[in-house]
Amino acid sequence: MCPGCVQSRPIANEAGIVDQGKRGAGHDDNIGLLGRVAECALLDQMIAAVRMGESRVLVVHGAPGVGKSALLEYVESSATGMRVLRAAGVESEMELAFATLHQLCMPLLDRLKGLPLPQREALETVFGMRGGTPPQRFLVGLAVLSLLSDASEGSPLLCVID
Repeated sequence: MCPGCVQSRPIANEAGIVDQGKRGAGHDDNIGLLGRVAECALLDQMIAAVRMGESRVLVVHGAPGVGKSALLEYVESSATGMRVLRAAGVESEMELAFATLHQLCMPLLDRLKGLPLPQREALETVFGMRGGTPPQRFLVGLAVLSLLSDASEGSPLLCVID
């Protein structure tokens, strides 16, 4: 992976304190991102880079309740003209292998037929569309990468996983 393609940074200090009275510029005030000017600017830069054909990954981490989901909603609202896939992992599905991945890929299932046979069969198996032994995780990863790559052919693709 290229340097700078993966960025990880906390979204608030350890106590979850953020500056009050500032709002991200240029976006819907209903989102209510007070004190997130720097974070919103970083997200705006990343979206701009993706629009220019670059690949980016950002991991947003922080304590519960400090606004990670709000930042994800912000970046999703910034993605006009892009295809957006969204998934949210939930505790009740923790025991279901590949549940969040299935949620993310659900809008793309019609594209499975375009994958190489081993990749297609791997995803069909983990998504419960066919029987069989669980495929190797690297084959599943390759299949997802191929599926997302195919989905990004016509326009930039944003995957938001909460």
